[in-house]
Amino acid sequence: MAILAHEISAVSAGELLAQDLRIPHYQRPYSWRPGTALQLLEDIRDAHAEDPSAPYVLGAVILHTHDGEFDIVDGQQRLLTLLMIKQSLAGADQSSGQQSTPIVQARRVLIRALDGISDQERNAIAEYIDTHCQLVRIVTDDADEAFRVFDSQNYRGRPLAPHDLLKAHHLREMDSDSEALKAAAVETWENAGSERLDELFSTYLYRIAKWSKGESAPGFSAHDIDLFKGVSQRTKLTPRARYHLAAQSVMPLLEAWRPNDSTDEHLNKHSRFQLNAPVLAGRSFFEMTDFMLQELQRLRDQPSPFSRHPQTPPETHATWLKRSRYRKTTELYLASLLYYTNCFGDEHLAAAENALFAWAFQLRVRLLRVQHASINNLASGNADQRSAFVLMRNADDGRVVQRLTPDLGRARDDHESALRAALEAMGA
Repeated sequence: MAILAHEISAVSAGELLAQDLRIPHYQRPYSWRPGTALQLLEDIRDAHAEDPSAPYVLGAVILHTHDGEFDIVDGQQRLLTLLMIKQSLAGADQSSGQQSTPIVQARRVLIRALDGISDQERNAIAEYIDTHCQLVRIVTDDADEAFRVFDSQNYRGRPLAPHDLLKAHHLREMDSDSEALKAAAVETWENAGSERLDELFSTYLYRIAKWSKGESAPGFSAHDIDLFKGVSQRTKLTPRARYHLAAQSVMPLLEAWRPNDSTDEHLNKHSRFQLNAPVLAGRSFFEMTDFMLQELQRLRDQPSPFSRHPQTPPETHATWLKRSRYRKTTELYLASLLYYTNCFGDEHLAAAENALFAWAFQLRVRLLRVQHASINNLASGNADQRSAFVLMRNADDGRVVQRLTPDLGRARDDHESALRAALEAMGA
């Protein structure tokens, strides 16, 4: 690890906050809950009341130094909260209109907690923070090592989510791009929202990557992000990596060749971002993520094949996702449909929708309770049936999914009778 030996030291909070620190693009926005920020203030006040001359250690802060600047790698939430506490003690105007972001909520709680205390006490606590609250300051000039500590536990916080780690990795791969391009990539990513990004990678892309190879997909974690690190032009390339680099680099040329053909543009995007192939690291990853979010939303907004059955209301897949009883099987179906359109476009799509719907929803008809283990077994091919994902990975024609043979089991009284009838009508 390239930690600089002369840059490991205990420093006061005042000394650290006076430095020229920068929050890099890859860091997530402030996310501490008001209660967590308030707890830090209360801990400091308790320590000051117990012994105002004793140091109070607030943990370690890791900084990455480059080009004379210091990026905060670990400790951002803590340092921002300390800064807000100091501003609140000083009576600084921190109003932010009607906004209700986590940082605004934390400020309001801190201001209320300090309301009514004397100026003398305010000054004493502020002085205590500046001189006696200490942090271990660790500086590294190794960006890779800085990245590896992202998933460490923050003070009273939480580790970065896997998609946060991917954002950091691919931003580092954009070193040669302009700051404007980096800022645009971050803005698009943040606008998507953490919940949608987590869903895209955890519920869909990670599972597709595992299930299409016949592997189990127990849950997406930081240990699985290598699946999406892609091909980097900064490292030594294998023949396979060279092939994917060349193939994907030429796809934007195809998009520019026929810019007025929206059908070709859509197909070109699928061709460029093949889920069976690694994405190019850096900007291409962010473009792939944005496209997959749009494609997933397009599929969710389509009518469910169940709605084509007589005497059933027209409902979209998004509606089915809101029903806890059908959520797991709908997610399985949408994952298979997302993979289908990525492999084959809209070729034979109507027939494929029926086949994949019947294959995924057989579990809802056959079982009284559908659990993740049942979904995982069917999707990875560990059950007695073929995996739709493995079939599609090894096929050149979308009609391959019509070989799926769902097993509806025996009928149980009125258990999902309407769904069973619809699946039978689809050929299950």
